[in-house]
Amino acid sequence: MAPPFQTAFQTYATDFGIPGILDGAITGLTVLDPTENNEPTLLLEEDDPYAVRVDWQVTGAGLCSLGGTWQVALYINSVDGQPGAAHGQVGATVPVAVVGCQQNYSVTFTQPASSVPAGLYQFVVSINHSPQGATPPPPVDQQVTENVGFAQSSPVKFTAIVDETN
Repeated sequence: MAPPFQTAFQTYATDFGIPGILDGAITGLTVLDPTENNEPTLLLEEDDPYAVRVDWQVTGAGLCSLGGTWQVALYINSVDGQPGAAHGQVGATVPVAVVGCQQNYSVTFTQPASSVPAGLYQFVVSINHSPQGATPPPPVDQQVTENVGFAQSSPVKFTAIVDETN
């Protein structure tokens, strides 16, 4: 079972209160531990790599007319106020091509070991839709549509190295 998260998704149709034309939902925001076979977790050691998988779905009558790219960005925010804590965007924005009539999408952000100091954090993902393609990557200030989603993870603890003796 994936850890819980908060989510919101708005499309040009839901913005006007018209369900069924183009609906979207972020269906997963999961922190993974690569040292434990990518199991979902809320606890990581600061000297281990980690990954965050984002899954989303788009449905409705307007689905097959959608083109362009999804622009997916991941952010980390300290929630315990520790000095020197990690914050801001994690890696680069990832363009994901919109594939005709495809409903389900996923992207995984992988991060190296020792990239987050010990502390309590939350991840926030932003998914924006651009009518522009992904090759070459579009500029950051590109035009985006009213199709946008956000999700926020449960708190995730990065802890100092623990000696796990049996």
